Amino acid sequence: MQTLTEKRVFGSKFGTTALFVASETGLVEVSVSADQIGEFGLAHREGVKTVAADDRGVLLGTDGDVLHSEPDTDEESGRAQSRAFSSLDDAPFEQAVAVGWGPGGPVAADTAGTVFEWSKAGSTWHRLGETGGVRAIDGGLLAASDGVYRLADDGLEHVGLSAVRDVAGHGTPLAATADGLFALGNGWQRIAKGVFDRVASDGHGHAHAIGSVGLRRQRGGDNSVLEGWTDDELPVGSPAVDIAYGSGIVAAVTENGTLAVDAGDGWRHQLLGVNGVRGLAIGPGASGE
Repeated sequence: MQTLTEKRVFGSKFGTTALFVASETGLVEVSVSADQIGEFGLAHREGVKTVAADDRGVLLGTDGDVLHSEPDTDEESGRAQSRAFSSLDDAPFEQAVAVGWGPGGPVAADTAGTVFEWSKAGSTWHRLGETGGVRAIDGGLLAASDGVYRLADDGLEHVGLSAVRDVAGHGTPLAATADGLFALGNGWQRIAKGVFDRVASDGHGHAHAIGSVGLRRQRGGDNSVLEGWTDDELPVGSPAVDIAYGSGIVAAVTENGTLAVDAGDGWRHQLLGVNGVRGLAIGPGASGE
């Protein structure tokens, strides 16, 4: 494993990024610089169902609450051992199955399919609407068992499809469903047939999807998500559970808790030693000097 000193030297040249893996063991925070995987440790020591991260901080959903950690302000604050999480509300948000950063702030969904948005002004959760059951939240979109929803000013807007398992809300929207992989253009257009569980993109013509056909990768480069999809393969024997883009990298986490990172020169990987992996998020990163 890369030492903290090595991380500082490498990171000063290429910049560092924090990755977050949600698991039954807890939340693992991993420091990476380009595709070099550095130190990692438990940032939260109870089971985590779902995680989201951007420049507004880290959100995690547990059986007992939705927790928030403030954005990093310096290198030391990004260490897993020093990260602190706190509840957004005095009343716990119980049984969160999905969390995400929406245009207005934190968004969370419960087991009943009810979606809430956190109001900083009112210091409370307010209800946005009901779905058939939320599976994922990304940007301004939600993936639910009864379709894709958009976070609108007056609540939730259903925008099509069914049996949706994941959604990528940046750039051209992508949806992973039980009936295939879809992109939103002039209506939803099918990219590939089969069952798909996860999808992620950088919003600029690069994307990955996990499905019954394995791992698929899109390298269009011309922002056309309908073309350029090819097979991809992780250098480990365990299937991918989730995949994410951010800070110029793509990362995947597998069933046996292996993290794989690609910064453009192929996958590098590291076994994290956690059980029951549930999800992955990439923080905004810090620029190198």
